[in-house]
Amino acid sequence: MLTFDTSFVSGGAEDVLGCMLWADEPKFGRVRFHIRNPILVDVLHGGNPIDHDENVKLCETCRPRIEKACRRAFIREQSARVELSLIDFR
Repeated sequence: MLTFDTSFVSGGAEDVLGCMLWADEPKFGRVRFHIRNPILVDVLHGGNPIDHDENVKLCETCRPRIEKACRRAFIREQSARVELSLIDFR
């Protein structure tokens, strides 16, 4: 069972564009879900490669949808680091 943190974290670097959401999971401990910039743009219809705060706000606005996608992604890829993909939002 995933217990998500209360806030999203910016990728914060050019090589890690997008947002991250952390969760606690009994077997894996801390799990990082990475919501890359293409997901922000193509799925959530927002995202800004240079404004990290704007990306975090977008993720907060879309939290229920993102959490659902994170659960799907974790079933698909049980790991301490999970990258969301388009299929997780279907």
